[in-house]
Amino acid sequence: MRILEKALFGAIFVAVPLSVVQPVAAETLPHRAENQVPVAIVQVKRPAEHTEIHLQAQAALTKVCFAASGLNSPYLLAAGRNYRYLGGDNVTACPERRDYGAGDIMVLRFEPLATGSSTFSFVSGQGGEKQPIDVVSPTTPYWNFLRVRLD
Repeated sequence: MRILEKALFGAIFVAVPLSVVQPVAAETLPHRAENQVPVAIVQVKRPAEHTEIHLQAQAALTKVCFAASGLNSPYLLAAGRNYRYLGGDNVTACPERRDYGAGDIMVLRFEPLATGSSTFSFVSGQGGEKQPIDVVSPTTPYWNFLRVRLD
């Protein structure tokens, strides 16, 4: 019986610290992009000053850039409001472009989502708004992530 008690205590001791490091605003991830675009949201962080979206290339990607402002700038949509793009890490601003290997991470920051938001969509600006959901664009596959659920 002592051995079983020690094993259970050890399992609880290991499980508790792991549960403590979970973020307050957890999410159901990864969330793949629409239209078979090989990109996924793998993490969402929500400090007070911004909402941070971590995108992971699921395959090699070439000539990627993000519009820093204007009609083609990405944004988050939640509860009928747009949250603008602020910048990021490991990304380039158009017209400069860069390539990514499978597994590479891009971090994009947006205005902070309102407290209590339970879902959001990531839209690739005006081009993403106009892209049909059921068709893959052969020339410019916009990165749209619809109904990303925050737990």
